[in-house]
Amino acid sequence: MTLRRRFAVAALSLTAAASALVAPAVMEQAPADAAYNYYGALALSTSTGAVGRALDYPSYSAASAAARQYCPASDCKVVAQFVNGCGAIATSPSYWGYGTAPRLYTAQSTALYYAGGGSIYYWACTSNHG
Repeated sequence: MTLRRRFAVAALSLTAAASALVAPAVMEQAPADAAYNYYGALALSTSTGAVGRALDYPSYSAASAAARQYCPASDCKVVAQFVNGCGAIATSPSYWGYGTAPRLYTAQSTALYYAGGGSIYYWACTSNHG
């Protein structure tokens, strides 16, 4: 075997070995549980109408604490918690309504239902919402 042919065979062997090591890592799908959960929360002061929101937090408790912190009124309470979804607040002349769901339309519809009609006052969605 000539030196040129030996070099070509060695190069092809090295390329094949490298492909065998790299290809599974590149082509393999992520496991089903690799999806990340994004948590959100909305806080509301019913006396002033002030709202605080927190999106894309690692847990319900972290999102709720942040929503209360970002709400500028002292009487803010968390009214909606959601994961990979949306939260909405609706208001009517008599009531406040709150809703959560994977999709914005459903969260808003639920909030309007519990407010007895009225209009959407505030809404927010996490990054992974449906």
